[in-house]
Amino acid sequence: MVQPEVNDEEEQAFLTQSLYHLSHNEHDHDRQWLKCVAQYLRVLLEVVLAGSIVYLLLRRCTAGSEATIRTSPVPTFPRKSYAFLANSTFLNDDMFSSEMQTRLTLHNWLPLSSEARGYVHLPAAARDFPDLVEPFQIPLDRFHEGPGYMVSVFHQLHCLSYLVQHFQTGFAGANLTQEVAHHSAHCFDYLRQAIMCAGDTTLEGKTDAGPGWGSPHQCVDYDAVLEWANANGAQKWRGSMPDELAIL
Repeated sequence: MVQPEVNDEEEQAFLTQSLYHLSHNEHDHDRQWLKCVAQYLRVLLEVVLAGSIVYLLLRRCTAGSEATIRTSPVPTFPRKSYAFLANSTFLNDDMFSSEMQTRLTLHNWLPLSSEARGYVHLPAAARDFPDLVEPFQIPLDRFHEGPGYMVSVFHQLHCLSYLVQHFQTGFAGANLTQEVAHHSAHCFDYLRQAIMCAGDTTLEGKTDAGPGWGSPHQCVDYDAVLEWANANGAQKWRGSMPDELAIL
């Protein structure tokens, strides 16, 4: 069979067309490859962003959990709204008229403290909470001693009672001893730091009850504190002295 002759121009046109198709196909392949790469990069970026969000959320949750890790055996007590009002049962103008009147008024403070005068016996506290300070050795009953702690709020009440008692002594003109001066200085500074620690930021304003009175404060449920302290108390102190003389 005789092959038709192909002249140079036809051959050149054929080669040019073939090269065009080859180049066009390679260009399409490159475009397709770049498109796939872009899609993969987009997916990778979305995965990285999603992972970052998950990491930040988990870190926030972990930080929140670490912030609530208990460092004390004392439970978290509920809070309630309480308006500060003058109460003549605990303080009044006549209580400084005599030493006996002062003691009788301060005697009314006894129910404000626990039966063990603020001391609690928590035998597992030092083991379970190693960051706690070393406990005192306190009477657990008439025959035994053991580790125990003073609950700060009851220490604060004792200090305030002590200052009231010796304010009356100075008010009456008696000379205060160096021991009383030392104890009083301790109590003043202890109460200063306790007030700053509590940091009550209640906004007070004008009320019919007078300056400082009548504004509602968000306070710890004091009955719950007393219940816990009595349930874990050391030796009962209340009743060991004549009732009319006993003060905090």
